[in-house]
Amino acid sequence: MSEFVKVARVGDIQPGSGKTLNLRGTPVALFNVDGQYFAIHNSCPHEDGPLGEGTLCGCVVTCPVHAYEFDVTSGECLTESAYRVERFEVRVDGDDILLRQSADA
Repeated sequence: MSEFVKVARVGDIQPGSGKTLNLRGTPVALFNVDGQYFAIHNSCPHEDGPLGEGTLCGCVVTCPVHAYEFDVTSGECLTESAYRVERFEVRVDGDDILLRQSADA
């Protein structure tokens, strides 16, 4: 079983925004949705757009390249059901935000 890795601190990401980071060589987009943190693979499966640079509205991020929409809580694509992005398990421990790859990704 993989271990959690510290990737940010509470307060680094304002509500309604995201941050891109690298988790053991994997590009990840970490989002703050009303104080809850969610993480998905940073690359849009449509054309590799950087999801972490997209606009977050509620729990939906819009890819800045072709406007494909993804639910950051599940990784599901709302624009094209054939697409999905890997999601990562997030844990908050004190002021630390920790990530690990989810078992169902």
